[in-house]
Formats: sequence, C-alpha cells, structure tokens
Amino acid sequence: MSISFSALITNYNTWQMTTLCVQELERWSKESLTEILVVDDASAQNTPENLPDKVRVIRNPENRGYVASVNIGFSHVKEDVIILFDSDAYPLMDLTQLLAKLFATNSQLGAVGFKLIDEQGQPTGSYSTEPNVLGLLLGQQLAALYNSRFKHTRERPLCLHSCGMAVRRIAFEKIGGFDEGFDFLDADIDFSMRLRAAGWHMQIDPSLVGYHKGGGSFQTTAKRVLRYHRNRWRLLAKHGHLPLPWLLKAGLVTRHALEYSFLIIVGKVVIKDPATLKDKLYGRRQLLNEVWSSYGNEY
Repeated sequence: MSISFSALITNYNTWQMTTLCVQELERWSKESLTEILVVDDASAQNTPENLPDKVRVIRNPENRGYVASVNIGFSHVKEDVIILFDSDAYPLMDLTQLLAKLFATNSQLGAVGFKLIDEQGQPTGSYSTEPNVLGLLLGQQLAALYNSRFKHTRERPLCLHSCGMAVRRIAFEKIGGFDEGFDFLDADIDFSMRLRAAGWHMQIDPSLVGYHKGGGSFQTTAKRVLRYHRNRWRLLAKHGHLPLPWLLKAGLVTRHALEYSFLIIVGKVVIKDPATLKDKLYGRRQLLNEVWSSYGNEY
C-alpha cells in the first residue's frame, strides 16, 4: 500500500522560522512530499520570495488563530498523511519512510507523535498524559510534581502535541478536525481524546526525531494561567470528567485565595521583580473572579 504525504505549517509573523522548517522538510523529504502547505494567519510580514516550488501558501484574509488555521490547512490537502509542524519546529531526519510503514501496516493508526528535542538534544515534550480533575485542582506546577512522584499517572492514555506529529487525513476528517472552541491550549489534547474515543490508534515513535525549542510563545504569567484554566475546564467538561463541578469550583477558589494571600504576605520577599509580582497578583484576582462567573456553562 502506497502512502502519500504532505506537510502543513501554520505561520503568524514567524516567516524566518517557517522558512527554516520548509528548508528542512525539503532537505530530508523533498521526493516524498507532494507539497508543503503554509497557512499564513494574516501576518503583517510579507511572504518571502523564492520559496521552493513545492511550497504553497494560503493566506487567511483575517487572523483566525492557530486552531482554525490547522483546520483550514487540512481542508486544502488530499494526501493520506499530513506531517504537522509548528513554525518553530522542523524535522531532523526523513520522517516519511518510517511513517509510511507505520500507517500502511495499521489501518486504524490515526496519528503518530515524534521525539522532539532542543539544541542540546534534550526532550522538549511531544505528548502528555490525559488530564484529569486532580491536575486542574493542583495547578500546573504542583500537578507536574505529583505526576513525577507517582508512577501510576503514566498509565493514563497519552495525548499528542500538535507541535510535531503526523496525522491520517481521513481520521482527522472523521472526527471533525480540531475544536475551534479552544484557544490554542488543549486543542491537540482534545483532538487526541476524540481520536481515541472514535477507535483510532495513536503512538509515539522515538526514532522519528524533530527539533522544537519548547516553552510556547511569550505571554505574561497572568495571561498564561488564565488561558490554562479556561481551556482545561472546558476540556474536562466536554469529555465528562467534571462529576462534581461545584465542588471543584470551591477547591479552585480555595487554592487561588491561598496563593493570593501568600503573594500578598511574602511576595516581595520571594519575587524580586515588582512587575512580575504585580502580574501574578493580577492573575490570581482574575482567576477568583472567573471561577464563579465563567466556568461551568460550556457543556
């Protein structure tokens, strides 16, 4: 069975990095890729001249965001498997030969995650375990510490990160692509959960290696924390993982209040930068307001 490939990159004012990703895709897999599609999300930057012949650029007339741009990209490709990269990621090898074998031998294989590393060869994260209520209640840092201490968390199903993965186009279309109700965060987690629920298989293959610096785009702590909570609540609610939402709200309010009180009392001692402290205090106040006013009405 012959498997056809195309690559998809989303771009928003990151043409320098996107061009590097294009060049590396061409370098390693030029003969195996039907095309390299770039969805430009109404960037202020001009499209570079002299892009390789296999590159096709679709420009959104207005800024639609990452999630919608991925869906738009998939609607314009017809190949069997789409290699999806963030603009700040790129392959470090030819991915197509091994991917062709994996997808040809398992007709139910919906997506494959790569091993993503930084400049020092250290993993930057290409997957995570399926989230639960405890993780939201603890918060990102405490949840990460908890997960590192207790091995049973690794038994939860894995979810792929869209910064570097290959997706069977038919599987993507069957489940309706990415849910545009998510603000970038958790859209790929939701996609993995729906893919699994629909009977498709997923796997991580560490022999498929790509580069990704990791860390995400720059944003204030307050904005990042707010986005995390909004999207994670929506994800858990959508998949029926909030059996007692009012109890969870009470727990979140308690944690946010304790964090806010801690910052008020000793913030100036442990956080030397006044702007950082101000941002953290603002974020906790916003969370306290949003837990009661915004959460719980999505599903």
